[in-house]
Amino acid sequence: MSILLPDHPNVGRAFSDAGLTILRTAVPEAVQEGRLRAFCLATSHYSMDDGLLHYRPIYVHSKTAIIDDTWSTVGSGNLNNRGMHDDTEINVATLDPFLAHGLRLLLQAEHIGLLSLEELNAASRLYREQSLKTAERAMAEKVFQKLEEALHDPFQAVQLMQQRAEENLEHYKARQPLVGHLLPYLTAEEANHQGLNFREEHGWIEEPEN
Repeated sequence: MSILLPDHPNVGRAFSDAGLTILRTAVPEAVQEGRLRAFCLATSHYSMDDGLLHYRPIYVHSKTAIIDDTWSTVGSGNLNNRGMHDDTEINVATLDPFLAHGLRLLLQAEHIGLLSLEELNAASRLYREQSLKTAERAMAEKVFQKLEEALHDPFQAVQLMQQRAEENLEHYKARQPLVGHLLPYLTAEEANHQGLNFREEHGWIEEPEN
């Protein structure tokens, strides 16, 4: 099981950290065996102003879930009282293995950084059954074959995500460019243990310049 959480949640970090701690406490075997992983997303770029590398957290606002490569949902509803009962929200839920499996492959490939932008766009168009020229279709089919080989097994795919996140954490500490967008979601205690500049309101990924 992999969870993507924003490093900079709009309610502050205490709420997200507490929820993740409760989940980890409830399933210690899954944590120990590497079957429960939490991540956040960021991007890196060189600033035109100072020529230095900076990092910006990616705030994932869409609510997406994929279960057993069979069921998937995408939308705006949160799994809380407001999202389910009070606010005006909408989600699309489908019981479609082709849709769920393909969506997982594309999302994991983008997060890990397995594909170029051109490859990702071609694969996405093939997945959506859009019209492609012969050469584009051939490339897209080749890309999907590459993704199947790398990510077909969900557990192995999550381990690849964890590996990339750990590598990117070292890149972050060394102020080097990230590969893909994955970083580990670190609680306040974990971030402080890593020597990172953790802020309760925002997390540990560098604040963007104002």
